Amino acid sequence: MTNASTAILAAIIGFIAGSFGLYLITGSLEKKRAYLSGKREQLKFFYSPLESLVKINSQEFEHYFKDDASNEDREFIEKTIWYPNFMEIKKVIMENSHLLEELPDEILRLLNYINIWLADYDAVYVRQLKDSPVFVRPNGYSYPGESDEFIYQKAGALRKELNS
Repeated sequence: MTNASTAILAAIIGFIAGSFGLYLITGSLEKKRAYLSGKREQLKFFYSPLESLVKINSQEFEHYFKDDASNEDREFIEKTIWYPNFMEIKKVIMENSHLLEELPDEILRLLNYINIWLADYDAVYVRQLKDSPVFVRPNGYSYPGESDEFIYQKAGALRKELNS
């Protein structure tokens, strides 16, 4: 084999090896980009909206149970804050759960609580079968505070991962 043939063969092998290496790197970068894009969508359309809504509800929980809170105050919180927020939380979960690999138990417990609360809300304010206010523990179900903590932690972890 001549020097020219060896040089051509070496160039071809180098080109093939370089192309294969570029293919591997590009594939790896594309997987990473797709992974981060999915995480960005989870944060933007699922965890971040839930985080804001449960924080607002949590703040109003304190107002609801103040000693000087009247039934009118409680009714106001239920009708103008909790009801629309619970409807929005339910909408976010139902419309965006496809962004998650699996729906966490903490989210399912929150959704269950909301469904029960909304049924009581309907009985009190729509069908007027019960006295107001609805209260925060309908039918003996306590609000799943661990769901809020899960949402805060997950949103924070996603922000940290996406900003690093």
